[in-house]
This record gives sequence, structure tokens and C-alpha cells, in this order.
Amino acid sequence: MSSLETIKRSLRNYLPTSVNLDDFIKAEMTLALLEKCKPEGDPTKAYLLLHNYSLMGEVVCDETAFLLQKAHRLLHSCSSKMNWAKVLENYRNAQSEFCLYIFTEKIEKGSKVLKFARNTELAVEPDRADVYFEYIRKHKEEKHFGYAKGGKYSYSIKDKTSSTVYSADVEIPDCTPQMPISPPPKKTRKKISVSTDELLASAAEMAEKKPDDYCYSILKSNTLKAVTEGNVKSANRLEIDKITNLVGMVGSGKSTLMKVLSYHLAKADKKVVLVLDTVSSVLEMCSYLSQFGVSVSPVIGRSGREKYIDQVAKAQEKYLQNEYSKYLTAPCIIDGMAKNKSDKSSAPMFGNEPCRSLMKNKKHYNCPYMDICPAVRMYRDVYTSNVIVTTVQGLAAIRLLGDNKLFLEYVLEQADLVVFDECDKVQKTLDEFFTPSASFDKFRQNAAALCSEAMNKETEALDGMEKNESGYIRKLMSSLGVCMAVREAISAYGGTWRTILSRTFSAEILYQAICRENQKNKHISDKSLEHMRRVTIGLDHDKDIEHILKFALSEDDLKIFSSDISDWLTDNNCKPDKTFSDHIKLYLVVAAFDNYIRDISDSYLFLPYERKTQQELTDFLSTRFTAQQKILPSSAMGNLFGMKNDPQKGFILYRQYAFGRALMDRMPWLRLTEEGQPAGPNVLLLSGSSWADGCLQYHVNVPVKYLLEAEEWMRRKIAESKMIDLGTAIRVSGSGSEEREENLTEVIKKIIGTIEAELRSEGKLLMIVNSYSEAQTAANYLNRLLLNGKKAACMSREADEFDENMIPRSEIADFSDHSADIMVAPAQAIERGYNIVDKDGHSAFGSVFFLVRPMEVPDEISSKCTKLNGYLERHCVLSGKKNAFDRAAKLRSEATRQWSLMERQGKMQLSSLDPVMKLDVTASLFVLILQIFGRLCRITDESKPAPRVYFADGAFRRSEKNTAGYDLLNELIDYLDSMIDNKETGKIAETLYQPFYEAFKKGVEKNEFADIFDDIYSEEEEF
Repeated sequence: MSSLETIKRSLRNYLPTSVNLDDFIKAEMTLALLEKCKPEGDPTKAYLLLHNYSLMGEVVCDETAFLLQKAHRLLHSCSSKMNWAKVLENYRNAQSEFCLYIFTEKIEKGSKVLKFARNTELAVEPDRADVYFEYIRKHKEEKHFGYAKGGKYSYSIKDKTSSTVYSADVEIPDCTPQMPISPPPKKTRKKISVSTDELLASAAEMAEKKPDDYCYSILKSNTLKAVTEGNVKSANRLEIDKITNLVGMVGSGKSTLMKVLSYHLAKADKKVVLVLDTVSSVLEMCSYLSQFGVSVSPVIGRSGREKYIDQVAKAQEKYLQNEYSKYLTAPCIIDGMAKNKSDKSSAPMFGNEPCRSLMKNKKHYNCPYMDICPAVRMYRDVYTSNVIVTTVQGLAAIRLLGDNKLFLEYVLEQADLVVFDECDKVQKTLDEFFTPSASFDKFRQNAAALCSEAMNKETEALDGMEKNESGYIRKLMSSLGVCMAVREAISAYGGTWRTILSRTFSAEILYQAICRENQKNKHISDKSLEHMRRVTIGLDHDKDIEHILKFALSEDDLKIFSSDISDWLTDNNCKPDKTFSDHIKLYLVVAAFDNYIRDISDSYLFLPYERKTQQELTDFLSTRFTAQQKILPSSAMGNLFGMKNDPQKGFILYRQYAFGRALMDRMPWLRLTEEGQPAGPNVLLLSGSSWADGCLQYHVNVPVKYLLEAEEWMRRKIAESKMIDLGTAIRVSGSGSEEREENLTEVIKKIIGTIEAELRSEGKLLMIVNSYSEAQTAANYLNRLLLNGKKAACMSREADEFDENMIPRSEIADFSDHSADIMVAPAQAIERGYNIVDKDGHSAFGSVFFLVRPMEVPDEISSKCTKLNGYLERHCVLSGKKNAFDRAAKLRSEATRQWSLMERQGKMQLSSLDPVMKLDVTASLFVLILQIFGRLCRITDESKPAPRVYFADGAFRRSEKNTAGYDLLNELIDYLDSMIDNKETGKIAETLYQPFYEAFKKGVEKNEFADIFDDIYSEEEEF
């Protein structure tokens, strides 16, 4: 059989030089895949096979799944609908006698349909398809990188306080770094099997090494149970095979199990990766495990090192512990060798080291001391540590130095076990991580400083400016005009499209709307419309349309813009009404804006390192997740770019890069063997609220295999909790933004007697609001009302300016030592990840007051994306589809339909939502409330009072007059009843939620009403 190189040489002799051979080969490879999966499939949609959708729904494990997964990486550029259209068109324009496939157009149901078939008369390399398949199966990506050799180099240093850039020179002797090399990738992983006796024995060893360690006592007192087809029984062995879901309520010992299991497997020389919530918890876990002689290291980002130092530094200590300092305060070798550094650039460059940015002749080189430099030790330790601890972001995005491999790729190839703590939150974080968004208006405001700097440059400095940088600044300077032009176009031309423009949209969405209008009235030929679209996305050239696009984003040229469009429509025999003409104008403006964003993105990518600025949109523009996209399934709607015209925030731009949660719940299958079997690591999922059926964001769609049950006395104590509906008729949630703050203070004023009574009880108070601004408002108002020296403090962002009543989010865990008696915190910021306990490990809080109904912003783009992913995993059954092409087409269709439904329901009253979305609201609120309640459930002293929970916001109840309205407390009772009573999964829900369920049903009566009106409104703030 021929090789790919042989085929290329043969084709070069026959194909005209105008044909791009690489694109020609990619087209044939993709069409060969379509022929294999569905010979009668539409070739214009062959790109759907390149999205790794075999991992969606019921996982397909066969040779074709492996082939498609490899093609997903190799042919990634063809997975774009627009790119595939270009590649396919160029292929069809080549000489057909040398093409493996020929095309015909047929009429089906009144429409033209493109068909393809094998060219049976092909004389040149007729066995190409088999060669292509073999090449795809065996293909390995090669990475090329160069280290600095002997000579003079320069590098740049950013002053973080002023954003000023300084430069330094360094003379480097000739040397070749001996970087650690990854061993060959492991094949299939054996299941991990460990008995409870073995775990107890390991915990006992830990107690011998550190007598005050609590793992043995906790592990011994709690019970592991196995779940088989709804039946639950005690288990004496933990088996982790591929992906294993283990759940347990607060205090059941999940974190303890994770620590002991890590210690036990490290002794057996296994490679374990722990994925935790925060950097501080990562560093603490590393410090903890190192006390027992475990070879452990962190993987965290470099840019935040100064912040991390502050987080782990202990009061009254002059130096960091060695476990922290060796990673956080290590110096840079190159920086120590530098010459002619300015005084201001002489400080340590934590997170800003020139590891990949040594400059010589305008080229970048890698530092040749990576193999010994202490500043990057953690990235080398990955190769030798038995236990690696990281965050979700670290797992998903960090690259290892040297071969520039994603840490994620290393984990897929080498890890024996990956443990995800708080896996329900991880799932949501991953979905949002791969759907970034940014405000164009904020970018426009932040660009002012850079433009001002350029305007003030001397002529000589301007002449010396790098060409790409000057082009980038010119684009920045036009951002205000661009922003105003798009706003004016929406206002002037979007009247009848008000509904479309109130949701997320893109140029493609507007174009499809125009096509639907044109079908009804036939203002213009379909061919002319399609030609217009092709020009705007770069597939065709047309001087007239390209001329129009030049004026589309110019306020000063609106008359020319409108006149040119009218001329173009007339030239194409179109006499549209004003509405259709306006829609064409708006489409062209938005298409021009899309092109502007792409241009500014490309310009920013090629800026010199020292000129790149850390801003929301520039991060958004430069983050492309290309390597991750080759590993994960694509976003269910395709990797989209779109926008939303938000009345308060202006233009919000967003992208959908990948089906994020697959990084967790499909990790073993992210690498397949040639037979299609999983070759990734085993995965253990841990959580206390990941079983919440109906919750699209937090419910983990993996069957529960094990339960971890807390001691009976602890369950009883939690079941004794007091749940009190305060019955206020004052509505905070659901009120307009101008009334919200006033209603919040009115609720506090009305319940101040209850608050003061609680302050006389044992334990501090936690009060829940929906935003940082509300937290500050509530804390300030409480401090005006409180007597006897009692004080309230509020949680604040790290970047906020602090006063004595504000606590940075990173310091919340130490609230038991704070002088304040009350902490006010946003629900989304406090829900989990913080064990706020006293010196004995008992919760610092005795009670929690829900001053608001804790909800996310219902129309937030990231929230909708994670809900869409949850919906598809739960409702979109793909196993009935026989081939990968039909599965992909079905997935795209269902995703588009559900997204449209969520867009329409985004602003609806809760009672008006369809059953699926209404259940999601109830289940999501339950998880939030349960997680916040969990901050009170760290119980080590049985003699202390049981936790108390107060529902203060009137919006927890529906209006008595509106009997069909949404009543959250009633809905929660019904939801809990349905979970506990479920014959198949009731035992799971009982283990997790029975204590909360008992307390809730005792304290909250059904069918009580407050005279309020319900709404889905929540805060306009992200966390």
C-alpha cells in the first residue's frame, strides 16, 4: 500500500499549481470519513464528524470512534463550518479526474442536495482512502521548540504597579538543558481496587507519623456503602474502574478518604492527580501530604504568585514554610545574570520570568536553564511526583515547560487516578471555562491609556514602532466609533428584530433571519443573498460589497453606507420594503463588527510580548484553547462566536470552544485505544450534592457507585436543625434594581429582633445576599442597627479597596478569629470550598439568614451554556442513532432547539417556565441552599446547638392571590419528596439529604403564602 507522501508526490504531478495540496488531502480525508460513516450523507456537513461527538450521550467504543477521535485532532481546521466550506469548494474546483470523489446535485423535496460518490475511474493512487485511514490512526503531532544558545539576549519586565515595561540584557553561555522527558504513554489503566482494611492500615501509618492526624478516627467511624441497581449495602472494598462516582453528605469523610487514598497509592508508586477548588487548598494539600513522606507537588499558574504568597503566609511568621517557598519565592536564574537592569526592574519577577521570551533578532527563545531553574521547579516535579495537586483551571490550561505539552495531555497519558473534589462545582466551572465572555465596552474604556500613550510619543519613537503594534493601536483608536456605529445600527435598523436582538446573536443568526423573510416575499434572489454572505465571511470577493463593508462601522459615512446598499440591492433586481432593507444594513454592520473583532484579535496575537496588556477582552481575544479543542468534544452548537447587547453592560462578546464537562465525566475516553477502548486515567468523583436529578448545572450524569455515610450522631444533630420561614412579605429577589437595596434594608429592619436573639446564642451569623454590593449594603445597615458592640462584616473581592468591615474572599476561612459577629456574603461566592471552622474544627457559624432568594443571573451566557450541556446529557438520547454522522447532526439540532427555548424563557416568570427548566430552577436552588447550609454542618461537638436556618426574603413564597405562582419552599418540599421516594435512587438521596430533609419538613409548612409576586430576576453581577 502507498504512503501519504507517495500520494502527495503523485498528485503534484497532475494537479495544477493553483490547488493547495494540503487542503486537497484534508478534503479527501474528511470525505473518506463520511463515506465510511454514512455514504449517503451530505458532504457539505462532513465537518460534523470532526467534533469528537462520539463521547456525547452513550459513549461509543469501537474502531470508528478511535479513527474519528484521531481525525478530530489531525483535521481540526476542517471542523469549522466556514473553513470546511472553503476547503470543499476548492476541492470541487480541482480537476475531477484526479479526485477520489465526484459530486452531483439532485433535487429532493424541492431543494438542491449535494451528493458524492467514489470516482470509479480514478487511475492515480486509487487506494487513497485506506492510506488516509492508516495515516490518521498512526499520526502523532510533532512539537518544535528552540532553546537559546550561547550569545546575547534581551527580555522585558513589566512593572505591575505602573504597567511600565523595562528591558534587560543577558549574556548566556552555550548549554543544552536536560529537561525531563515523559515516558511512553500508558495504554489501558487497570482498575484500582483497595479494601477498607488496607485504607485503615494506611491511615494508621499516617497517625504513627503524625499523632495529631485525624484521618484514622474519621475513616474508622464512617461507613462505605456500595450501590447496585438501587440497592445499598456495606462495602469492604473500593473499586475505581474508568469513572466512579462516590457521594457523601457534609462531614462524611470524603476529603479524608481522598487524603488516605492518595497516601496509599503513592506507596504503591501510582501517579495520582487531585483537582481541588482553590490555589490555597492546593498548597495546603501539598503541605499536608508532604508531612507523611509523600512525593507531592502543585501545578498552579505563575502569574498570581504574589497573591498566593499572601494567602499562605501565616501571621507573625517572617518566612514561608519550605513547602510553599520552594515553589512561590524561588528566583529566576536569567534575572540574576542580567545586565543594565534599571532600579525599578530589579525586584523579583514572580510569574513574569522570561522562560519563553528571550529575544534575539526579533525571535523568541526558551530559557536554557529550565532543567535546573528553581522558579519553574513545580513543572519539572510533575514528572517525578506520585501525587500532583492542581485546580480546575490548572488541569485545563497550564502547559508544562520544555516540550510545551498541556498538563492535561500529560495526565491523560500518565496518571493512574484523577480525583475531582466537589465534582458538581467542577462540572459547572469547566462548562463556563470553555465559554469565555468579555465586555467590549470595558475594553474600549481600558484602551484609552494605550492610545493616549501612542498619541504622546515623539515622532522618532512613532517611526520606530513595530508595524503590527501600530496597526493594533489604530484599531484601538477606532473602538469608540465602532461601538457607536453598531449601537446606532441596532437602534436604527433593528426595530422589528427587537426579540432577536434582545438575545445572543451573531451575523450568521441575522443572515438566517433574512433568509426566512426572503422566502416569504422573495425580495432578492437566494443566489445574491448567499453571495453577500460569502463575501462577508471571506469566501468570495466583490468590490461593491467590500466597499460597503468599509463604511459599515463609520458614523461619519452612514449616508454613503445606506446609499451604497440601496444601489447594490437595485443592481440585484431587488425592490425591498424598508424593513427588509434595514435588516440587510444591520446584518452588514454586525458582519463588519465580527471582522473587526477578528482583525483586532489577530493583531493582538502578534504583538511583541512586552506590549501585551492584561485586560478582559485581550485575554478573551488571545485565549483560543486550540490544543484543548483537539482533545475535548466541541461545543454542542459548534465553536461559536457571538454577542449580546446588554442594556447595562453594553456589548458582551462570547465564544463556545468545547463541551467543558467532558474533561471530567469523559476523561477516561479522551484517549482511546485503536479498538476504541478508554486509555485515559481512572477517575474518582467526590461530592455532597452531585446527585440532584433535574439540576442541569450541578447534577453529574454518572451513576452513583458508592456512598460514604457519616456517623449516626452527626446525622441526628443535623436533622435537629431549625428551619424557620420568617414570613416577611417584603420582596428583595424579584424587585427592580432601584427598589432592591431599599427592600433589602427593610427586611433587615423587620427581622432585627431575630438577629439580635441569634447573636445571644452560640456561634456567629452568616447572612446570604446575591452580590458583593448587596453584601456591603447589608453590612453597613446592620452596623447602624446593632447594639452592645456587635459588628457585621462583608465578603469582598480581592481587588476591592478594603475598610475595617470588609474581608477579602481569600481570608474567609479565618472568620472564626475575626472580631465581627456577622458575615454577609454573596451566595455564589460562599456556597462551598470554605471550611470556616474554629480551632477545634467546629463550624464558626451557628445560623444562616437568607436575606434573598439565592439565584444566578438567569440570562447569563455562561449559565445558559452549562444548562444546555446538562440538558443534552440528561435528555438528548443519542444511542439510538446508528452512525456518528447522524449522532452529530441530531446533537446539533437538539442543541439549537434547546438554546432557542432557553433564550425565550430567560426573562419569564418562574411559574411560566416549561417543566424541565422549572425543575432545574428548583433543583439548582436546592443545591445552593444545601451547600450554604453545609457551612454550618462541620460538627465536632455534639453538645453545641444544632444549626438554624432562616428564610427572610418574601420571595421564597408565592403570592396568595397568584395560586399558580412559583413558591420555592413548596417546590423544595415536593422536590425532596420525589427524590427520597424514588424506588431506584431513593437510597442515594436518603444518604445525602435525609437529615436536611427531616429538618426542612419539620420547620417549613407547605402552602403558606406571602402576598408577593414572583419573578426570575436576580443580580446583574458575575462571580
